[in-house]
Amino acid sequence: MTTPRLIKRPKHALAAGLIWLALLLLTAAGQALAQPPQSAADALGADAMAAPRHLAASPDRPLDSLVMGQGPPLVLLTGYAMTKEMWDAGFIKALARGHRLALLDYRGMGETPLDQAADISLASMADDVLRTMAGLGIEKGHILGWSMGGMVAQEIALSRPGAVCSLTLLTTAGDFAPVRPAVDRLGAMGSEEIVASLFPAAWSAAHPEAAGRVRPRVRPLDRTAVSRQYAAMRGWPGLAGRLDKTTPPVLILAGSDDWVCPPRLSEALRDSYAAVPGSDVRLGVLDNGSHWMMHQFPDALAAAVEDFIACRPCPEAQPKQP
Repeated sequence: MTTPRLIKRPKHALAAGLIWLALLLLTAAGQALAQPPQSAADALGADAMAAPRHLAASPDRPLDSLVMGQGPPLVLLTGYAMTKEMWDAGFIKALARGHRLALLDYRGMGETPLDQAADISLASMADDVLRTMAGLGIEKGHILGWSMGGMVAQEIALSRPGAVCSLTLLTTAGDFAPVRPAVDRLGAMGSEEIVASLFPAAWSAAHPEAAGRVRPRVRPLDRTAVSRQYAAMRGWPGLAGRLDKTTPPVLILAGSDDWVCPPRLSEALRDSYAAVPGSDVRLGVLDNGSHWMMHQFPDALAAAVEDFIACRPCPEAQPKQP
């Protein structure tokens, strides 16, 4: 496979959101998900060397978790309507070689129960992540968020900066409003059109095997949880005017062909962090990358994350066993 080029750049309706889930209810080949549930560790192909441990949600650890690997803690936050087994297996395997990964499911997703009485906001999701980190013995760690997970990651850094060694923000934005048109567009698509839109057409034609990397959903979807996530994104105040005098180191990774969250939104996000005196922010754009580019370039993305984190050690982040 051709090595991707990492370009360094200087300084509606709820129904639409739900139809987006057609993407997640199919494999890239269009197969229905009529298969028995499997563990997240099995779905991700985690081997014994990664020492995967599944930890169910509990009162002091509200989010169902999969912990694997050894090294500085790295918490991974999924996107809208996603579950932890839907990360790219190669991406996870590469990161687990040098980090203790914590993969989490939000409330109502995967095996995490939904609190029917509680509203969901990005702030409450951030609080759930922080409480789960504490329950996992992670007092401070690196945070990686994809899409909506990047918004949750930003909220974590705003509410508890002392718990964050660094942020890696993958195909995300500092505000949901400019992303909503893509949700509307997805809502108007049929399932085959959605699958065809995963990767740039020319790239996809040259790499037909990439479609097989997209993980199918293995558990029924809780639409109440998804509708609350959608409302949470719509109600998010965003980053504007909320950054303090200091921020953690920030790596922003975008895809040149991401039509859900175009690179201009990543550039605006970079500029917001760069405006903070003394900030440490980097933006990388992967040529031919889509919103789902972890399935296109898992090794290149993992290397970019690892290189960034390795240059920004966090000695005080010593993971403890829960």
